[in-house]
Amino acid sequence: MKRFGRKQIREAVDFALQGGQALHVWDGTGWSRPGTPACFRRSHLWAHLFDQDAARLEATARRLGVRVIVIQCRGLPRQHVDLCGKPLARAIHETIQEQPDDTKGM
Repeated sequence: MKRFGRKQIREAVDFALQGGQALHVWDGTGWSRPGTPACFRRSHLWAHLFDQDAARLEATARRLGVRVIVIQCRGLPRQHVDLCGKPLARAIHETIQEQPDDTKGM
């Protein structure tokens, strides 16, 4: 899994399209819409976990501790699971960061 910063969504999607798992992290403070789950309303960091392999995506989300796994944009290049809270903290801990980004120090 490789971590990407807020402005690197295109790079994250491309990395997943090449067979990797991409963690796209950004500050979601103050952003929500009706129906936003409580975890996201409480969290200041949000992420997409992009992966074109749906079975691997689901297995990773489960391993990270996601209780209700919803694969967004299934079958499309932006196929992902949304992360926040403890699962996101676990994912950040696991990431291999090859380039500095705006999530450094989190």
